[in-house]
Amino acid sequence: MSNRDYYVVYSNEYGWHVKLENGRAVDTSPRKQKTALKKARRLARRNNRGVVVNAKAGYTRRHIDKEDV
Repeated sequence: MSNRDYYVVYSNEYGWHVKLENGRAVDTSPRKQKTALKKARRLARRNNRGVVVNAKAGYTRRHIDKEDV
């Protein structure tokens, strides 16, 4: 299985959303970062991947390893 992580990122067009590393947006519906993080964690658990949470300004706020999801 691929080792790409899920990212929780912000964009002016979608608000907070979940996307694959260097890939497409997986979920664009959440309005809050907390909701996007919950969805990313659920996907990461199911697919054995990690989660990276970015701040609204774009820098990496937190990295959650796949063992800790």
